[in-house]
Amino acid sequence: MKSPLAAPLCALFLLAGCSGEPQSEAKTPPAKTATAEKKLPDTGGDAPIELNAIGKGELLALKGELGCSFTVKGQDGAALVAKADVGADALTEGAVKIGDRVQRVAGSGGFAALEKGMALSGPGLKLAVERTSETSKKTGNEQTAYPAKLLASRTFGGEQSFDGEWICGA
Repeated sequence: MKSPLAAPLCALFLLAGCSGEPQSEAKTPPAKTATAEKKLPDTGGDAPIELNAIGKGELLALKGELGCSFTVKGQDGAALVAKADVGADALTEGAVKIGDRVQRVAGSGGFAALEKGMALSGPGLKLAVERTSETSKKTGNEQTAYPAKLLASRTFGGEQSFDGEWICGA
């Protein structure tokens, strides 16, 4: 004897089997390509960071009442120059010479923060100046010099430390 529900149930199963929905497949993630990797900025990777003295005519225009400069031990000029106004909420503007290119860097905090040593950053680069001693010497031109260390690091790569002198004042 046939059940009155058998025909509608068979029809329902047939419709479900022919719904047109594809069966789920395990999707593999797209493979990395050389094109995708080329979108990252070239920041020098793990190559050594070479700080050089900023030459005459290379210094960028910087805003600020007072300034500081970092001279790498053994060099005859500053590799980093930064200026800021006296206010605690002032922006610090700077310039650093890496290899043969001078680039802008910036930090937050006025001259008091700059004089103590501060972190500055620019495209693909972070700099941190730290005075290594509170013993200072006057330079004779309204500036004070402190022994210091500058830590330079690339966003996607190498890091290097430089010993030198942090000179601040008018």
